[in-house]
Amino acid sequence: MTDEMVFDEIGVRANRNVPTLAFYGNLTDPSGNILIRQGEPVTNMFTLQAAAAAYNLRRQVGVDIWTGNPTGNAGGRWFMTGFDLLINTGKVDALTGFACAALDSIIANYGNAIVGAAGSPSIVAQVSAIVRSILYRIQTAGFDSSTALIDIIMHPTLWDCVADAWACEYGLTCQSTSTTTTMNNDSLAIAQLRDEFKNGFFLRIDGKNYPVTLDNGITVTNLPSGSVTKRCSSIYVITRVLPGAPQVTDSPGGGIITWGEYQDMQASGGSVISWFRKTFGASIVDVTDGGRFAIAPDHSGGFCFDVRILTKPRVRMTMPQLAGRVTNVCCVPLGTYPDVTGSGGIYEVDGGPSFTPPNYLYGDCWPTHVGT
Repeated sequence: MTDEMVFDEIGVRANRNVPTLAFYGNLTDPSGNILIRQGEPVTNMFTLQAAAAAYNLRRQVGVDIWTGNPTGNAGGRWFMTGFDLLINTGKVDALTGFACAALDSIIANYGNAIVGAAGSPSIVAQVSAIVRSILYRIQTAGFDSSTALIDIIMHPTLWDCVADAWACEYGLTCQSTSTTTTMNNDSLAIAQLRDEFKNGFFLRIDGKNYPVTLDNGITVTNLPSGSVTKRCSSIYVITRVLPGAPQVTDSPGGGIITWGEYQDMQASGGSVISWFRKTFGASIVDVTDGGRFAIAPDHSGGFCFDVRILTKPRVRMTMPQLAGRVTNVCCVPLGTYPDVTGSGGIYEVDGGPSFTPPNYLYGDCWPTHVGT
């Protein structure tokens, strides 16, 4: 929902010497269509508030995709079932409650070790074991594993460490059958392999390149490690498409077994909206972005109002046994990555959360109008 605004101050500057606000980066809708181009001014408070509300909603959905848990539902805040629940063990039949171990995902625990540090487990072995297990399950189920689309997803803060360690560990110093002969890797060749991973966004397993996706909505936990702070998260391995997989109700088909969807608000409430418009000439609710969002104004009296936004997305996975994750993977990054989740991480923009007084460029309704 937006902040409460006052009707007669929308677009009015608090100080005529302050330039109008301009975004860095295009302001887009959920489909990527540009609404306000980079450098173009945002000329009124309502546009700014609507953009901020939509951004915060998108940010929260991006977090819930991974950690959403319906047990936290309260009031108007409902959570989808996120990947941490979908990619898990302990699957049971919804009707009988009987265990369905064949549907269990593959879970490995890195034990909060730092990737690439002395004594840490091999990250190549951990992730490769999951991929190999998924491929074996695909093959034994009678499908062609070579056509499956499998992605590796992690938080950006892990990617530097993983790419570095992967290049080094992929061709470890090996012992031949003779105990007197040692084959050593070339350091420049390792650096070149690391650069290929970084620039191409992939990791190589058994000679095949698997695409890597970075998502800063994935949860990161800060833990002390001596005099530094290590950032710990999970690495996900998800099969998105398996050609030949049976199509279930409402699935996109084409072998897609992992996908996102949303409740179409136009289909749900289109008849009600039409009735309001026919009867009263206008509707108190409207639908935008192809049915993704329902929006409604809320009027608290006088000239003050806010706008409320409703959306109901979810992620679906019909074959959780073809997915896995490595939990508690840690890295000590040299650079900082802005934390968009608002979780209080030490690597948020400017080193922590920031607050801008509401009456910076434009006048909000409260608290600037208290007593007026």
